[in-house]
Amino acid sequence: MNNDDGLIERSGNVSSTQRKRVEAELVKLLYQQARTVMLGLMATASVIAIIFYNNIPNIIVISWFTVVFGLTLIRYLSAWQFNARVRSVDETVNWGWRFTFFAFLSGCTWGAAAILFYTPENLQLFFILTLIVIGLTITSMAALSAFIWAYYAYAIPAMLPLVWRYMNMDHQEYYIFGILILILIITLFPFAKVNHKTLRHSVMLRFENIDLVHQLTEQKEKAEQAVKVAEEANITKTRFLAAASHDLRQPLHAMGLFLGALEDRIEKSDQKIIVHKIQKSSHALSELLDSLLDISKLDAGVVRSEPRSFCLQALFDELKYEFEHLAEEKNISLRFKGTKICLHTDYAILVRIVRNLVSNAIRYTKNGGVVIGCRPYKGKMLLAVYDTGIGIHQDEMTNVFKEFQQLHNPERDRSKGLGLGLAIVKRMAHLLEMPLSIRSIPGNGSMFGLVMSVSSWKPERKVSEERKSEIMFFDDKLVLIIDDEMEVRDSLTELLQSWHCEVISASSCKEALSALNNSDLIPDIILADYRLRDNEKGNDVIRKVQATYPAQEIPAIIITGDTAPDRIKEANESGHMILHKPVSPNGLRVILGDVLL
Repeated sequence: MNNDDGLIERSGNVSSTQRKRVEAELVKLLYQQARTVMLGLMATASVIAIIFYNNIPNIIVISWFTVVFGLTLIRYLSAWQFNARVRSVDETVNWGWRFTFFAFLSGCTWGAAAILFYTPENLQLFFILTLIVIGLTITSMAALSAFIWAYYAYAIPAMLPLVWRYMNMDHQEYYIFGILILILIITLFPFAKVNHKTLRHSVMLRFENIDLVHQLTEQKEKAEQAVKVAEEANITKTRFLAAASHDLRQPLHAMGLFLGALEDRIEKSDQKIIVHKIQKSSHALSELLDSLLDISKLDAGVVRSEPRSFCLQALFDELKYEFEHLAEEKNISLRFKGTKICLHTDYAILVRIVRNLVSNAIRYTKNGGVVIGCRPYKGKMLLAVYDTGIGIHQDEMTNVFKEFQQLHNPERDRSKGLGLGLAIVKRMAHLLEMPLSIRSIPGNGSMFGLVMSVSSWKPERKVSEERKSEIMFFDDKLVLIIDDEMEVRDSLTELLQSWHCEVISASSCKEALSALNNSDLIPDIILADYRLRDNEKGNDVIRKVQATYPAQEIPAIIITGDTAPDRIKEANESGHMILHKPVSPNGLRVILGDVLL
């Protein structure tokens, strides 16, 4: 196998199509140089005609020059015709053989000169002709070796008559000179072959590069398309979840408010137990929807870090109080290692992250226990949650941070969560610029940690007072409710009236303004849904109501069931307090107390 065939094998398929493709490109290279070569041949032929004019019969010179001129003109026009348009591979290769035929005829004309222009009485002129023919044969190698048969077709008929002429002269030195010319011809052919291979290899490498670029471009386009499809699927998923969450939150919000109103009115203990069970189920569903809301908020970019300095032990104490009862129920240990470390970050977000990690650790630990603590790590501090649970396989490490991924819950047991906890953890950790660290051994347990910087702040010793739990009433306070869901209006009205509020409820801006005009009362606070019918928005309705009473500063709260990132962002930009459905009655009571009392 020769080198060029070997290169074809390495580059892919060995086929006639591949070979013809390379040959066609070499033929194009041949024709690209052809017109320049033709002009050089005409100039050389003109010089020879001038030199031999009057030294041999002029008719011979004129006839030879006419033949050379006519043939060169035909070849020049042929090259122009070839370059005039794009041709198929097979057609291009055929044009290569046409070029070879004309090269043979050209070689014959120059070989004929060795016979026609022989001047025994003036051998110096013949020596000049010999040098010119040899020079043309050597220099034409660069142009014609692209299509090696064209070079052979030209060189053989151009040089062999010279060999014949010198070997038939009288003196022996001329015979030897003829032998040397023959040796030169034989030597030129391997050089031409090497030059041809070099050109062929360069063309093949160029095709390989072009094919590689095409493959990379196709792969890039496919990858971009896959990313685009994934992004579109993610957007569609987010919209679907947002719409589903909104539709679920409306009746859940109304149910929670009705239960809050009902709880204040019943006295029998057995009835209270039933109400509490219903509230517990409602709270569980609310937590699932809150997880969807957290994802939407983080994706919308509306969650902002509000750093403050605090002692990490306070966070540990809060979570220990929250989870120690759950650990006791599972009969596993729960230990928070005491620390004096202080941090400067968002307390609320950090406590959410650690709460999720501790909750997961307890959920998947059946024996042993869970330990939470800090230790130095690469010049920083690692806040880590260790457990002796079931562990995670190495190839599943990245999957645990994806939405709705639960590695050990194929039956989708609701008690094991929704599969959003670690997805939220990852987003929140990124928001706080705290890299996540994870190590796990299947069957032995896992470690989830946050890499953080330590603050130099030292807390002052002071006693914090929790807000006293008290039953608040809002006598003589007028609350304006604007919501397009009748069940929400009715349930919220019942609840507020049980707190001694006066209530005006409306489903739209027009209805709200009409009811206010009829009552001649000024609302003390506005509770408005964000998305109303007929494309009305709660913040626009609030602005119109507030504009009706320019002398009053009427506070407003937007209560929304939307979880779509764009709508959450719009609602936050309104500047009003935002509550997300379902709102717990006690939470709403505390907020109203802060605003109205």
